[in-house]
Amino acid sequence: MKKNYLQQNIVVYIDISEFVISRATTGIQRMIQEFLKRAIANNLDIKVLFFNENTKSYEQLLNSEILDFLQNVKSYSFKNFKNIDIFKPTKSKKIFFDIDVIWNSPLKRALLYPKLNANNFKIVNFIYDLIPVKFSHFFYEKTKNNFAPFLDAVCNYSDLVLLDSNCAKDDFYNYTRQSRDIKTSVVYLGSDFSQHLQNSKISYNEIMSKKYILFVGTIEPRKEQQLLLNAFETLHQSISDLYLVFIGRRGWNVENFLKTLDNHPLRNKYIFYFEEIDDSTLHCFYHKAFLVTYLSQYEGFGLPVVESLSAGIPTIVSKNSSLVEIGKDFVEYIQNSSLTELVNIISHYYQDSAAYKERRNYIQNYYKPPSWDDTYQKIINNLDSI
Repeated sequence: MKKNYLQQNIVVYIDISEFVISRATTGIQRMIQEFLKRAIANNLDIKVLFFNENTKSYEQLLNSEILDFLQNVKSYSFKNFKNIDIFKPTKSKKIFFDIDVIWNSPLKRALLYPKLNANNFKIVNFIYDLIPVKFSHFFYEKTKNNFAPFLDAVCNYSDLVLLDSNCAKDDFYNYTRQSRDIKTSVVYLGSDFSQHLQNSKISYNEIMSKKYILFVGTIEPRKEQQLLLNAFETLHQSISDLYLVFIGRRGWNVENFLKTLDNHPLRNKYIFYFEEIDDSTLHCFYHKAFLVTYLSQYEGFGLPVVESLSAGIPTIVSKNSSLVEIGKDFVEYIQNSSLTELVNIISHYYQDSAAYKERRNYIQNYYKPPSWDDTYQKIINNLDSI
């Protein structure tokens, strides 16, 4: 792939404070990881920032430590913090690129962005979805209270907004229709794994040898894991060699589902749940799955869908939002929360091996997976354009 670089004398500032604090490894954090690894490898002039709430000031994280952190997100401890005054006058052109979960940051963007504007920064945001303002009942109070003011700051001050689907872009335009004209661009997320050369851990090998349905995603009501569990219980009455695997961190308002899962009579026999696994193991789980399901009620993108299709696995998704945009005709669709449709599609592929093989061959022969290299390059091109 042809490499394009930013113009000379451009410095990109990136605040990853929330990532460092949360140590989460879901879709947004994967985007941060993949971008930073490429930015550092390509010698992009970046300054990675951490907001120190005690001193109310930014500190710069060393790029060498960033790479170590990305290799060991859960337990890495930063050793060096360099004080930095981002408002100090400089001859370089400056871009402040917000890609983290910064709406929950104690440094509110309604206060930060005007100061950036006054100090000749260009402000760029990557917005993954507008679900917290479209379906606020799916979120923690903290996110519900913080997301709308964050969006308002974007509307007032941002120079460029990147979004991960046309669906998310339409939602953004519908939200901002009364505000000033803001430049936007759609940048799809990648689907490849940077670290998948290791073999999976022995403890998972027996499960991966089974014929299993896989669901990857944060455990939360919007993702509809309960629907899949209900479907599996129905299928298990007549199918004895099909298994179910959930992979994802525990989210909000799922106490009842997790209690059901923890106490399920089929748990650790036919039904398995893993909260924390590494990328190598996740990669293997995708490639060895019989089917992958992603039944979310609404998405800005739907990273597990492209990851599953990239592995060549037949995938079942809900027919809504960006899932139709990125799944196209490579996935099987169910109407939202249709237990009957879900059971029928799984039964069809279980019983008809020829149809299953035909679907796998179609995906493997014609699906063109988006790559993180492409994502990175499109971001660079957009940053260069402002």
